Amino acid sequence: MAGMVGSAVVQETVSRITSYLFSKCDHDKRTASTGHHIERLEMAHTELELALERSARMPITDVSLLRRRKLLERAFKDCGDLLHRCIKQQTMDLIEFEQSSVSSYFTGFCKDNISYSDVRRNEWFAECANRFLRDVESGCSPLRCVFSNPLVWQLLEGKTLEYKMVQGSILRCLHIQSMCVEGRGVEATLEFCYEDRKTPMTSFSLMLMLRLSESTDIIGTAIRCLQSFTSSMKDVAEAVMRELTQLPQQDISHSHAASYFIIKDLCSYDTHFWRPDPLCCKPDGCPTSYIPSELSCKFPEQVILIHIKCYVSAFECSSLHNTANATARNLVGHWPPLKLEVGFAPHLFQECMQGRTSVEIIGGKAEHINDSLQQMDKMVRRNAINRYICQPDLMDYRMGWNPGHGAAYSSASKVDSGFETQRAAKRRRSKLEA
Repeated sequence: MAGMVGSAVVQETVSRITSYLFSKCDHDKRTASTGHHIERLEMAHTELELALERSARMPITDVSLLRRRKLLERAFKDCGDLLHRCIKQQTMDLIEFEQSSVSSYFTGFCKDNISYSDVRRNEWFAECANRFLRDVESGCSPLRCVFSNPLVWQLLEGKTLEYKMVQGSILRCLHIQSMCVEGRGVEATLEFCYEDRKTPMTSFSLMLMLRLSESTDIIGTAIRCLQSFTSSMKDVAEAVMRELTQLPQQDISHSHAASYFIIKDLCSYDTHFWRPDPLCCKPDGCPTSYIPSELSCKFPEQVILIHIKCYVSAFECSSLHNTANATARNLVGHWPPLKLEVGFAPHLFQECMQGRTSVEIIGGKAEHINDSLQQMDKMVRRNAINRYICQPDLMDYRMGWNPGHGAAYSSASKVDSGFETQRAAKRRRSKLEA
């Protein structure tokens, strides 16, 4: 009986040892398989990284390529996260294996943490990245731009264009700067300033931000945007369009300059602010990831921001023409013009403004109001006059319209002392000439 028990113990021991050896052998095979999968995953990750790094320095002008790059960015991140988890789990498995007893391997706790399908999926993305890079390199060939608009040709080469013309008391200045932004393609800022020293009231400036492609007509796009301005801005918009159409584009395309900004108020802003997601809408104007709004389809899809600054008569802006308040009429009648600014950002998105369609900003404080986009421009002029009469120290009145996707803003501000000095000088010249 004792012999039978002893034999059984020996047999059980041999069985456990054999099971452990087979388990360890299986563990080694699985470890080798996992290690090979991780190596393939690392290679796919570096292929994706290479494509993204090289394309970041290239002027991508095709929206389809920008969308494909966005998909590859997501694949690169997912691949990196998976790779990190697998390496971490492999290290933990090895430590646990070394610390475990023989009996813990009867159930075979070591499992393959990365499947073949995971590897193949990321390798497929790496192959797509290689094709993407070839498409970008062929698309960025200078030969594609030879027969395009000469302004765009220069801008896609990274040149800054500037044109100045002085005609009597009038100064016309155009400045166009382009920049290649990773994940956003080539974006440009156009600034046009018209200044009349004799009649400062007729002076104005325009800023346009947009994404460029080889087929972009930047002056034509600016005119299309101006045609969308409300009726109360019609006279100014027509004056800007008239000046833009008369600009000699051939001379502009051969005039290069250093980079600077004319409109100082917007110097600190960039295209990331005005359009956080550069691919939020398809070229046909239908949003892909945001709720459609009036503004998102009102302007060409590639437009990021359009901004006009001009001057308007304070008395004409007020509602005092037919009132009996002679004191108020006389007061406003002697005011200098107001600086009026109107801007549209068709793709601006701010979480903090959700549910606050229209706001007025007085002294830095925003309050919700009930006004439509069509009323905003008229309301800002009238409300500004009323506020300035009641609050003489107030210098700036603003209104904003945020439908959710896109935004519009308008302000009517008191002009600085420089404008008053120009008007006084003009009056003195008129008296001398008389």
